[in-house]
Amino acid sequence: MIFLFFTGKSIAQPYTTIELKKEKPYENRTLPSEKSGNKKFTLPKRIYNNTVTHFNYYFNANQRMNEIVERATESHRDDYTQLLSFYDYELETTAQDQIDTVLYKCTAGILLHDLRSDWVDNLYLLMGKAYLFRKDFDSALHVFQYINYAFAPKDDGYDVPIGSNVSNAGGVFSISTNEKRNLWKKITTTLPSRNESFLWMVRTYIEQDKIAEASGLVALLRSDALFPARLQPELDEASAYLFYKLNAYDSAAFYLTRSLKKGNNQLNKARTYYLAAQLYEKANRNTDAIKNFTEAIRNAQDPFMEVYARLNIAALATGEKDNALQENLNELLKMAKKDKYDVYRDIIYYAAAKLELSRKAYPAAQQWLMKSVAYSSDNPIQKQKSFLLLGDLNYERKSYSQSFRFYDSVEARLLSDDEQARIETRKPALQLISINEENIHREDSVQKIATLPENARTDFLKKLLRQIRKERGIKETEEPSFGADLVADSKNTGDLFGTNNADFYFLNSNLKSRGFSEFGKRWGNRPNVDNWRRQSALDKIITTQQTQASVAQDGKADPKKEELSLESLMNAIPLTQEQMELSNTIIIRALLDNGNIFQQQLDDYASAIEVYEELLRRFPQSVEAEETSFLLLQCYRKTNNLKAADSLSQVFNRQYADSKFLYGNTISNQQQDPKEKLYTNIYNLFIEGKFDDAIKAKKQAEQSLSSSAWTPQLLYIESIYYVKERKDSTAVNRLEQLINNFPTSPLAEKASTMIDVIKRRSEIESYLSELSIEKPVETVTRSVDLTGPANVISTTPQRKDSSASVPAIKNLKQPPGVNITNAVQSPVQTIELDYEFIATDTQYAVVVLNKVDGMFVGEARNAFNRFNQERYFNRRLSITTEPVVPEIQFLLIGPFKDASEAVSYTDVVKPLAANRILPWLSADKYGFLIISPANLRILQTKKDAGAYRAFLQKILPDKF
Repeated sequence: MIFLFFTGKSIAQPYTTIELKKEKPYENRTLPSEKSGNKKFTLPKRIYNNTVTHFNYYFNANQRMNEIVERATESHRDDYTQLLSFYDYELETTAQDQIDTVLYKCTAGILLHDLRSDWVDNLYLLMGKAYLFRKDFDSALHVFQYINYAFAPKDDGYDVPIGSNVSNAGGVFSISTNEKRNLWKKITTTLPSRNESFLWMVRTYIEQDKIAEASGLVALLRSDALFPARLQPELDEASAYLFYKLNAYDSAAFYLTRSLKKGNNQLNKARTYYLAAQLYEKANRNTDAIKNFTEAIRNAQDPFMEVYARLNIAALATGEKDNALQENLNELLKMAKKDKYDVYRDIIYYAAAKLELSRKAYPAAQQWLMKSVAYSSDNPIQKQKSFLLLGDLNYERKSYSQSFRFYDSVEARLLSDDEQARIETRKPALQLISINEENIHREDSVQKIATLPENARTDFLKKLLRQIRKERGIKETEEPSFGADLVADSKNTGDLFGTNNADFYFLNSNLKSRGFSEFGKRWGNRPNVDNWRRQSALDKIITTQQTQASVAQDGKADPKKEELSLESLMNAIPLTQEQMELSNTIIIRALLDNGNIFQQQLDDYASAIEVYEELLRRFPQSVEAEETSFLLLQCYRKTNNLKAADSLSQVFNRQYADSKFLYGNTISNQQQDPKEKLYTNIYNLFIEGKFDDAIKAKKQAEQSLSSSAWTPQLLYIESIYYVKERKDSTAVNRLEQLINNFPTSPLAEKASTMIDVIKRRSEIESYLSELSIEKPVETVTRSVDLTGPANVISTTPQRKDSSASVPAIKNLKQPPGVNITNAVQSPVQTIELDYEFIATDTQYAVVVLNKVDGMFVGEARNAFNRFNQERYFNRRLSITTEPVVPEIQFLLIGPFKDASEAVSYTDVVKPLAANRILPWLSADKYGFLIISPANLRILQTKKDAGAYRAFLQKILPDKF
């Protein structure tokens, strides 16, 4: 009886067979597994097979498997700042270990023993797990499926269909193996492996991304009344893993905490609670998250986990408890004082800094980070993280010089790719910014000194000179030249303590000056400079004049250093008008350079706006004011500050009407931002109707640019294209992206309206298709008959009676010698003899569209039509499309009764076009003109829109 207890089961798994293909030398040899049915499986034979199979094969194979998983767990490192992986080991690691030895042991244990052994199913289960850990998922699934089939309940040797009426026992349908046994079987048998194989089959499905199969099997097991209670924690774990993969975070956390059982060690419990807390946090269930983070702290043996758990609790509880952050900060600082956390102080102080940052306490955060750096002697990765956070912190505070120094201290190779990219982008730019800020601060200082009265300025410089000498360790003297011209008497040297002279050496000025002269002749001028920081502090002041000279000499600095004296400091003060202008030039160039760096290199438009506004405020009349205003206008538009952009645009057009920046000559192709060039190219491809090329280019660009890089204009026109192609879901996605990324853009409201229309597209189309409208015939009377002989335009205009009354055009600037208000008395004589401008003629307001696809031409027509209905609801303004050349389309609005009305209309729509009417179309794609019906006919013949624009600009230079 006792012997049977130690040997395992008394009843073997029945009816298992095996088919083995042997090599030629072994074809005639019969393995013990092939002899399984030849003889009876007697009790001694069962005892022998069970004992050898269990201890010689299964035990060793299982031990090796546990060691492999243990090594993989030891090599795994959790990043507590990110969502933890579900398991604390990686299959990539187990697959590279000695997993084949497990398979070898399992195979040998099966083939070399009778298949009626009680450990065959255990060996098959271990074999399936080995295939899974080797990432051979297909083989693992085949093994688990074989266990399900071969070791299922049998009916006198015949298979019973699983889950069928035949397997219905007492009205209960089940796929599981019933583990209810009497006392004798509990003593003499081990539990079957078939039920456990279902759970491993679920994991295999999940690893293969066969979510439907895994979900179905989990549902069956949960509804199975015979599924054993002992495996419920494992089933909860499988359910949690399934929901984890599905990103159903709250369900994953619920089943994960249920999977914990009494046998779990404390380390595993702590990690499980921490992961559950993270999942609850992602599901916005903060109370449950805090509860599980607290449990993780209670069970934590890893100080890293405890530190980050407290960080997360502080972040989550801030809104619910006033002093939650301070309480956790105090707990962290208590940890730092304990000896057992001595090696983790760098982590603790780093966590304390992050807590301080969460409440914007930047000085305190910097203090803790500096302590973290000081304690990071054996943790180089943490040291780099602290330096990186110091750089980020000072960058946010706009302390760019300090930010550069901290970034410069980072060993980037120890950081992630994203962090390396951030440093590589910011560090070179911040180096230039810090130099420029230093120049600005220095010039502001010397200019302030220059405003002092002469006596006060001299006293200040003397005090500063003494301070610098003291910092450099240079001895103070009343006058440097005192006693310097005395000739030293080498034969008759002074007796320092002799009796020949009653005067003490240090009280005898003659002896002191002679000693000073002799020291200088022998050793030269040797200041006591042991600290390079003192030397550099001095150099910053005495090189002011050199810096000014370098600006005047095109950046060529004079390497000669001036002697430290009151005169050298005085020379650095800009006292003359020329010196003051030179100092201002240094400041202007430094500010403009910093603005360009923020705008072009760092995409920090808010900081660029601050710099440009400061430059214009301090130096509004400078030569650089024009370029600064133009760059500031660009930044306003980038940040969707349309009100400020419109205001500045009007000022810029008035003050710099002939600016070169209006014609796109500001930045060469070589200097233009590559991202801006890429965006412009894709945008133009869309607008010009080259949709296939545009989609292809955008997909390639998305590999290097984030979605936030796309401007609202590009997203809007892309959505229009998808609407035309009836790809409504993609169109809605682009519009939602526009709304989320650019909520203040004028296009956001249009995008919301378009989403609503797209969602009701079928309803609207059905309504319109069934709608029958009978429109009455209208008689349209033109103010000017385009076909009448009296209005045919000739190169020589007919003169009318000079006494005829002609209405005058309002607000039109007349060039000298040309009278455009009275066509009867003074017909216009122009270089182009075939075009004529007669102010009283009917005129169209024209929107000129350049290289715009017909689909977007239609959108532009609809946009102006909506605007006219809102602004000119009491007038009937028709809009027609007139192609001039293949690349240019005219939108003809009107006609208006004369040129004055047409010009008034264009004056209204010009400032509104970019922000309200056509915000999705870049300004270089459209323009405005007016044209009479007669000139339109001539233009349709000549096909030269440029010539007509030149003609109109001669007539109305301040309008078009």
